[in-house]
Amino acid sequence: MIIGNAARAWTAMAAAFLLAGCAADAAPSGSGQVPPALAGTWSASSAKVNTAGVTAYLPDDPALLALRLHVTGDSLAMDGHTCESPRITTETLPLRTLIEETYDASPDAMGVASPDVPHPTHFITCGSGDIGPSYDRGSWISRLSPDLIAMNWFDGVLLFLKR
Repeated sequence: MIIGNAARAWTAMAAAFLLAGCAADAAPSGSGQVPPALAGTWSASSAKVNTAGVTAYLPDDPALLALRLHVTGDSLAMDGHTCESPRITTETLPLRTLIEETYDASPDAMGVASPDVPHPTHFITCGSGDIGPSYDRGSWISRLSPDLIAMNWFDGVLLFLKR
């Protein structure tokens, strides 16, 4: 009888450990902090537009070039959109992959040069608010250099911003 109870208890305990392990694997990796390299104010220097279909903007539209991204350790804000308590995951990807998956367009069609160089890309999900349209893994910012980033934006727009 004692052996039967111990076996049932062990089975239940093993199942609990397996479920806990699965839940831990399913949790997104990343942190609640914005990478320090992104902190500061960024100004739109160029805007590429997916011109397939109806668009609200033209490439390098003055309204887009007036945008400023303000990044602190715990928030991102631009044009009335604020991402509070962001969760960031980072992956190294070429712009080609991001453009083709986000805009369903080619880099050539959007006028993007050197799309095959991999760059650190930060996928952002917000505890509250937003900082652009949601991509499969959240909005994204790709660090092209210490002072240049690319970011997906609303209405099929790809922004390039300089510090």
